[in-house]
Amino acid sequence: MRYRLILSDIDGTLLNSNHQLTDEVKTAIKDYAAAGGTFVLASARPPLAMTALAHQMGLDVPLASLNGAVICQPQHGDLKILSATPWPAGIGSQAYEALAKLALSLNIFSGAHWYVNVVDAWVQQEAAITGFGAETAPMEQMLAEGLPVHKMLCMGEPAVVDRAEAIILAHPEWQLVASRSKRTYLEIVRQGVSKEAALRQLSDLFAIPMTETMALGDGENDLPMLKTAALGVTLANGLPVVLDAIKTVVPDNDHDGAAVAIRKYAMAKA
Repeated sequence: MRYRLILSDIDGTLLNSNHQLTDEVKTAIKDYAAAGGTFVLASARPPLAMTALAHQMGLDVPLASLNGAVICQPQHGDLKILSATPWPAGIGSQAYEALAKLALSLNIFSGAHWYVNVVDAWVQQEAAITGFGAETAPMEQMLAEGLPVHKMLCMGEPAVVDRAEAIILAHPEWQLVASRSKRTYLEIVRQGVSKEAALRQLSDLFAIPMTETMALGDGENDLPMLKTAALGVTLANGLPVVLDAIKTVVPDNDHDGAAVAIRKYAMAKA
């Protein structure tokens, strides 16, 4: 086949507008894997949420979770961590102490774990979205003892989230990047963590040259990986900025665009 590694976004790319994976897309992924291809799901979702999603899809594929901060492989009902990019040592405690002064729900993602001090309304809301619950734990103590942090999620009112973002920006020495996934959600990862970086790591992990990689996506945060892959493919429902930059376009996510991309481009003979 032409492209032996595919890194794919989920929402708006694999899933249709009803948040469903169609039989045609599912079959295309399975056929690609059966032919020897490596198909990887990429999302800001935590590992266990992605595992649940992959299980619903009937897929057993590697996962680039937390926007690539943790790359893992479901294995015998467990998760094998293939690669992880934690925050710098000691920064978890410093950032947590600063942000805990605000009226925020603070959530720590460490490997496959999701830790909170208390299950509040924000945590309940996120659990309903992701399909699994957080673990209550003494986070301040765990961070002081060296708990690795792969992502912190701050949830709260937009004005308070603005203040949290300003705190991160005021401390470049922490080597962190904060981005809004919603007006009420601030996602904080280490600098350099991205789907693009995940693609490069996966290329190394599976010993597949970058010249044999393909990326699928529809959002602005997908652009770096779409540009880095040997072939970046977007769907007709992609954002205008993506459609302007990526010239290989397939039908939208309500017309099995991902399946078209896999069969037309990835499974074509090199």
